[in-house]
Amino acid sequence: MRSFVRLVVIITACLGAVDSALAQVPALPDIPNALPAEAARPLEAKRAHLDRQRKTVLDSGSRHNERCRAVKDGSPDHGECLASRERLTGEIRSLRIAADKLEDEIDSAMERTRIINSMNALAKRLGWSAREQARLDAALKKLDADGDPDADGTQIRQAWENVLARGHDADLARIASAGAGPGFPGAGTQSFEDCTIFALANAAGLPYSVVAARATELIRQGDWRDAAARANPQRAIEQRGLIGGEVVMMAEALGQAEVVRSTDFARTLREGRRLLLNVVPQDGDTRNGHAVVLTKAFQHGGETWYEMMDSNQGPQRRLYLSAKELNTMLQETGVAFRPEPGRTPRLLR
Repeated sequence: MRSFVRLVVIITACLGAVDSALAQVPALPDIPNALPAEAARPLEAKRAHLDRQRKTVLDSGSRHNERCRAVKDGSPDHGECLASRERLTGEIRSLRIAADKLEDEIDSAMERTRIINSMNALAKRLGWSAREQARLDAALKKLDADGDPDADGTQIRQAWENVLARGHDADLARIASAGAGPGFPGAGTQSFEDCTIFALANAAGLPYSVVAARATELIRQGDWRDAAARANPQRAIEQRGLIGGEVVMMAEALGQAEVVRSTDFARTLREGRRLLLNVVPQDGDTRNGHAVVLTKAFQHGGETWYEMMDSNQGPQRRLYLSAKELNTMLQETGVAFRPEPGRTPRLLR
């Protein structure tokens, strides 16, 4: 439910006061006290900026009314007052759009906080060590958007076409084989259609069946999902896959998880850690995500390139893409995986 009512600005034919338009200047949503400080700070800064804009719009409206209330059509001030009214209604429209966006961001932050709190609570119930719980919490809070925010569906589809058209390029394969990274694992064949489980299995170097079983157990125990998903976790995963927080928690259950930005992908691979990534799928639909794994970083033509594993292309096919192409299709920060020294992957029960 919105904290303010969305109204449509109606521009009347008369030039006079803009009282009706000013009445439609939206109230700004409050930042909930329940948000942690690190989530609340950027939202508070945006709200403060919008509040200043809102006051400016109201002041401009008052000045317009003083000057133009009695101006008549065809008078010497007619054109100036008409332009003033049009500017003001445009500013109100822009402010309303920005307030709506802030409301959406607040809703998203509240949902994110709820999920993080639920995941942390489950880790505690499962008896994870204090170090593991701290690492999980830090990784969950670092999940964020990444990649080119302006990339559109056409550009994303073209990037995928370029990658797939390379096929098994012998020169790239030779250069990649000498690149930095843990290389190409083999997790077997998917038993049901979920790219995220396949990506997790390959990042951890574990059989797909093992990771799939643990993922269903995670969904079954996690109260961030609804009752239907918990009752039939395999179906939930098949239909929607894993959300970003679940990928982080699974990675931590299998070893050690760290969330890294795209600027650190090559360094992370050089350190011997595979990267799980959420990218836009081949159809360019930015509303959906697709999980892949980066296994190598190498230099080609003076640029950074990557070797990538994609379950849609089969369990053994290597794909090669430039950092620019990856940035075009990337949606979120990556999840770096490292085996826990001296420990077998923990059970989620």
